[in-house]
Amino acid sequence: MVLAALGCAPQGPYRPDTTATDTFVADPQLCPELKSPSKHEITVAYVEIDEQGYFQDRPQVERALALAAAAGKPKYIVVFVHGWFHNAALTDKNVERFKCALNNLQSIDGNAEEEVIGIYVGWRGESWTLPLVRYTTFWDRKNTSDEIGRGSLVEFLTRLERVTKPDPQSRNKLMLVGHSFGASVVFNSMSQILLARFLLDAEKLAAEGTGPAHSQSKPGLVSGYGDLVVLVNPAIEATRIMPFFGALNEFTVKQYSAKQIDLFAPGQPPRLVILSSEGDGATRGTFPIARVFSTLLESYQDRTLRTPYGGGLEVRERYFDRQTMGNVPELQTHGPLKSGPSPWDGKCPPVDPGWLPKVIEERKAEQRRKGEPETGAGWSTTLDGTTINLTHRGITTPSNPLWIMAVGTNLIPDHSGIADPIMICLFDQLLGDPKVAEREGERHQQHLRGR
Repeated sequence: MVLAALGCAPQGPYRPDTTATDTFVADPQLCPELKSPSKHEITVAYVEIDEQGYFQDRPQVERALALAAAAGKPKYIVVFVHGWFHNAALTDKNVERFKCALNNLQSIDGNAEEEVIGIYVGWRGESWTLPLVRYTTFWDRKNTSDEIGRGSLVEFLTRLERVTKPDPQSRNKLMLVGHSFGASVVFNSMSQILLARFLLDAEKLAAEGTGPAHSQSKPGLVSGYGDLVVLVNPAIEATRIMPFFGALNEFTVKQYSAKQIDLFAPGQPPRLVILSSEGDGATRGTFPIARVFSTLLESYQDRTLRTPYGGGLEVRERYFDRQTMGNVPELQTHGPLKSGPSPWDGKCPPVDPGWLPKVIEERKAEQRRKGEPETGAGWSTTLDGTTINLTHRGITTPSNPLWIMAVGTNLIPDHSGIADPIMICLFDQLLGDPKVAEREGERHQQHLRGR
């Protein structure tokens, strides 16, 4: 009682027993962007983790897994891990916005034959509630997010993928999104699994192998966790993404230099997408300043990393170690994500599964007319029905499992803001249609083998 009076946030769990699942119908009061109540009834499961990384209530885990494994329509599972200042309380704003995002996904015409299910991963993102004191908890909560990511969440996410995708050809979809320090939780949980799968699949493609490289391996493609992992405003050092960047570039450089063929299929979906708001003062200002003091005694070595088409990327380790992985311009694979001047109609269009191969081919035709090497790198497009513009910078292959982008403040306003509803359209488009991606991969595998 004394701690509560002093502004200490509750420990939880917030969702014990039967409150561990919640079925809702979105309405204008919950989601102001709606003009009338939704016609969709959606279920959310809650899994809460304590500050030492252990499940607060293990029955929550079993309920969530049972929901994902239930018979019926193909499942579209979205896991969300919240960040700083948030938890799994009924009135938490992240809980409310997550429900709106799920409703937006279910409302897309192309998802009508799928059942959208949400899984909200809660942890003690807010330790103190006093207005000024709460802002001093940045580093404490960052350290806690590291601890949580190395704990029991790995067990849950591994079991969830197994029941959602019992084999690589499963038609269920699985998206994992981490926001703010929730992105740190996700990365600490999944980074080694992601890197291992990226490497195993890239190695198999380079060797023109045909057998599965791991449990989720697909012919001609690089797989990650589920279908897509998204990190929004991650407070994570940029040096921690360099093993991904370096390994993928090493394979693609060797492949293009030897055969003038891109290692990755034109329809290769992104598997790890990192987004950083241009208005995020916490990761763009506070983080680098604090890292100056915590890295004073560390040693660094600069180097040049080759890029696939003859360029070089200057790796300044000290600078990278003091910036977050989404805020280093040299590592951004795509130009800043912006929405165009045209107003959005509030409705996400169905996925266009062939959009990426199409824009790559259009870019190659442009390069051919200019007498330039036909790499497809440097493509640009506006996603239909969203006004969102995407531009590839050319430092990676035009289709690559790793995407890193800055995001305009009209889409993600600051560190704590989740996202404009239009971003849900982008996430759905980037996840794409696994069936079509698999066909693209099979064609690409035959192309690599010279058939």
